[in-house]
Amino acid sequence: MEIVESFLTRNPCYKTGETITVRGLMLHSVGCNRPDAGVFIHNWNNESVSRACVHAFIDGNSGIIYQTLPWNHRGWHGGSRVANDKYIGVKMCEPACIQYKGGTKFICTDSEQALEVVKKTYQSAVELFAFLCTVYELDPLEDGVIVSHKEGYERGIASRCSDPEHLWDGLESGYTMDGFRQDVARYLEEQNKSDREKDAPDKSEGSSELVAVENNTLENQVPTRLLSPRGIEFLMHEEGCKLKASKCAGGKWTIGYGHTQDVYEGQTLPDEAAAKELFMKDVVIYANYVNDYISNGTITFTVNQNQFDALVSFCYNCGPGNLRTLVSGRDAQTVAEKILLYRKAAGRVNEELVARRQRERELFIKED
Repeated sequence: MEIVESFLTRNPCYKTGETITVRGLMLHSVGCNRPDAGVFIHNWNNESVSRACVHAFIDGNSGIIYQTLPWNHRGWHGGSRVANDKYIGVKMCEPACIQYKGGTKFICTDSEQALEVVKKTYQSAVELFAFLCTVYELDPLEDGVIVSHKEGYERGIASRCSDPEHLWDGLESGYTMDGFRQDVARYLEEQNKSDREKDAPDKSEGSSELVAVENNTLENQVPTRLLSPRGIEFLMHEEGCKLKASKCAGGKWTIGYGHTQDVYEGQTLPDEAAAKELFMKDVVIYANYVNDYISNGTITFTVNQNQFDALVSFCYNCGPGNLRTLVSGRDAQTVAEKILLYRKAAGRVNEELVARRQRERELFIKED
């Protein structure tokens, strides 16, 4: 998933500065044969566009997501106060090879090309909605959380429209909103598994891994940067130590220093040494996520040790998916700004997360 910020700063909607508590996500399509998101960004970034503004367009040629409003900004996309007050609105671009003949009816001159465009926008929408469900603690399968513009109208919360189902049905794509919600849930499940699926070493290897981390070396890893001793101390302080399982602000069971894998209600640890053993294994996993993003080019700037430690702390708390979104294609200054946005749990601003993000930012910008 690639998200490019292209805020519509001249659109009157952007200038209102109004924010919402996000309760749901609404999927739209543009309703015309324009696959290029840049066309809409150019036309809508205008003071004369007084009645429309969405949070993102998905380009039909590339699948790139162009974010046009901050996610918690009140958009003008649903045609009603209820939709605009509660929902993020995302528009998928449509194929150039369709021609509308009135209303929602159209003809298609190249089905193969059209379906390729629809496939790209659909997949990007799945990944984006999964990301937004994570950020705002939304259940994609809960009634009313993910809806189309058409479903919004049927529920009495949006203006009369038939998108995007009219496009999917007209092209006989096989896509449905029920299937879309299932795909978002499935993608979320896969992402959650991948958060912890870089297998931690077994106990016979654990002591050598612990020594390796604390000595800032790790054999057979490229690159070899790991969390520094100061970074370890920083992260342990941020997580705190709990010897009895408890739920975090996001509703997950945790134990020790923020360990979440296979934790269950009533679970206990014998002492802080056991908690630190779990923590040090987890640290290797999350340090390697940062290393992976450095080695594969997702992180494009040169990372110093303080930045590395701050990114590991962020990843440990928010997961590798959010880390990828935070750093992808951005310079260090932009990352330092955007890290402050990850401050919500269960859809609400959490003051502890606000403070943690600020401390991570301070560490990130601190000179070595």
